[in-house]
Amino acid sequence: MALEPRIIKTDEQYRAYLAEIERLAAEDPDLESPAGLRLELLAKLTEDYERSQFSFSTPDAIEAILFRMEESGLKQKDIAHLLGGKNRASEVLGRKRPLTLQMIRLLHEHLSIPLELLVREPSQKSTSMTAEFVEDDVPMELIRHRGWIDAGATASDIIKRFLAPAASPVLLKHTLVFGASSRANRTRIQLWLARVREIAATRSYLDGRFDSSCLNENTLSYIARLSWMDKGPRLAMEFLAERGIALVIEPHLPPTRLDGAAMLGRNGAPVIGLTLREDRLDNFWFTLMHELVHAWKHLNQTDSRAIADENIEKVDPKADPIEREANDCAAEILIPRAYWRRSRAHLSPTQQSILQFAREMQISPAIVAGRIRYERQNYSLFSKLVGYRQVRAHFPEVKWN
Repeated sequence: MALEPRIIKTDEQYRAYLAEIERLAAEDPDLESPAGLRLELLAKLTEDYERSQFSFSTPDAIEAILFRMEESGLKQKDIAHLLGGKNRASEVLGRKRPLTLQMIRLLHEHLSIPLELLVREPSQKSTSMTAEFVEDDVPMELIRHRGWIDAGATASDIIKRFLAPAASPVLLKHTLVFGASSRANRTRIQLWLARVREIAATRSYLDGRFDSSCLNENTLSYIARLSWMDKGPRLAMEFLAERGIALVIEPHLPPTRLDGAAMLGRNGAPVIGLTLREDRLDNFWFTLMHELVHAWKHLNQTDSRAIADENIEKVDPKADPIEREANDCAAEILIPRAYWRRSRAHLSPTQQSILQFAREMQISPAIVAGRIRYERQNYSLFSKLVGYRQVRAHFPEVKWN
């Protein structure tokens, strides 16, 4: 059914219009043709929606510096010498002290930030990135127990460290969170994302290894075959590390039901974060594959630097197209539909048929059992085959709740 142009009121409409614009633009219609006029109208409607929903103002000097730090994988200590030392750098980036001409010259020379941005007057929104976060939403006792912070740190310290402009401004601006609703959950998800990126950044041995061409269907299919091995989850982590991709296991922060996320790390390479909230092999392999598809197909430097997923097994007929693609690709890579539809495990599932099909496909029986449970929406089936409590044991270095 043809899309009827009208004022855009929802993100779902906005994405549908963008898809239609892309289709029409590929046809390159004459400007005065019906298709050309339709393209012009849809473009105007999406532009009006973008203006009402998003801010595209030119960055001020501090925002420009923070963006370049994020882009280059730099920390505050890495540019402190350009700003007169550690303490002065904190004051400048915190908008408490203006840039001097010497600082402007050094920033321009060493970071290649345009002079026209550096000489712009800094805005007064000193809490621009933290205003949406409330200290009461920070689970202090839990993150102290996890060892994220020192004993004397306050909620304000946590927000400044993980969510303030000098920490991850671009990540915060370009994060898609599927499943989160409450303000507290969003805050805790952002804290978790920042923590995962922080852990990934400590793995300096990954720097320079990543080549985007390694993220493809063949690579993901190979990872799926690792599930056949007894130490599959650990082998998957090591395989990804060899290709410069950090797989970070970090328990979720309740009350979120966060399962995993894909994001760009500080060095520009993908980072996969998993919570192992369910601690089941079938959930581990599907979530890992789902996030790898996000890293492969959806992450970018402009508008999707992080994608987080809550309650990944929940069936949602109105799921975002990005989520549907990640689900479909992950399912196809783990068990190709052409084999699945004619298998005895699908047509007449028994423990024996599941184990036999798993052997034929060289994948974990948990993946096969998990597919049956999901398709039939009956999670009492084949409970002994999905690998309950068999994932966290592979990661003893993680401090579980």
